[in-house]
Amino acid sequence: MASVVRSSKFRHVFGTAAKRNDSFENLRVSASAWDSNFVAANPKYLAVNWDAGGGGAFCVVPQAQVGKLRADFPLFSAHQGAVLDTAFSPFDDDVIASGAEDHQAMVWRIPGDLEEREENVTEPLAVLKGHGRKVGHVAWNPVAAGVLAVSSSDNTVRLWDVEAGRVGQTLQGFDDAVLSIAWSGDGTQLAATCRDKQLRIFDARSGRVERAAPSHTGIKGSRVAWLGDTRLATTGFARGSGRELRLWDASTLTPISTQNVDSSAGMLMPFFDLGTSILYVAGKGDGNIRYYEFADDKL
Repeated sequence: MASVVRSSKFRHVFGTAAKRNDSFENLRVSASAWDSNFVAANPKYLAVNWDAGGGGAFCVVPQAQVGKLRADFPLFSAHQGAVLDTAFSPFDDDVIASGAEDHQAMVWRIPGDLEEREENVTEPLAVLKGHGRKVGHVAWNPVAAGVLAVSSSDNTVRLWDVEAGRVGQTLQGFDDAVLSIAWSGDGTQLAATCRDKQLRIFDARSGRVERAAPSHTGIKGSRVAWLGDTRLATTGFARGSGRELRLWDASTLTPISTQNVDSSAGMLMPFFDLGTSILYVAGKGDGNIRYYEFADDKL
């Protein structure tokens, strides 16, 4: 029987590299081995975890400022350890959160004179202390303003009320380090992958685990992303070290399908565009970005 190729308007899409005049140059991206995104973006800025000696820092570059970045461009530098993750607020383009190896998360306001500024930004709006080990990921709630999820290698995720400076819920039950976190679109649930090879969904209000299931069986890390309200995508490794992409029913936390991607060693990072229903998968160290159309419960 002849194979049937699914019809898609994205079937013949291809990407081209930006011209040098439209690229960002002279960015000293962190060489940390931690599996985070290293780069974050919103309509106004690009944020990069910085390769800074003697403490931690990140850089925020205006989107319009393409070309070679000046060597003395100001950094955000109050952390005492390497910055591992950043996330822009979905409610204010000029607010960004950071997490670092110094066990702290911080929230910053980007100054209006950033491009002309000569000194570093060293005064955050808020310092979120209390985590027992390094802070690996930060993620803003997409619906509730000022609520920030912060995961730590102390095997917890804390949901902070940033304005009040206090923890609303502490999500527990992990048997090892948390590897990734992702909010549902309505902000009521948080999905998390863990080094204990379990995928969990938490109720954000109660802090309880709603569902948990065995995930990828490989010893390397895994990541999770929501595909709308009732589906999840995870990336990880099989027992034989091959890279996998798995689609889940979030309501029952049962797998729908699993794709074997390849046998490369880098972590696969999923990013879902709800407007086009396209899942982008970027591999750490890869020379390409894969994309999948999500339609009819298939990738």
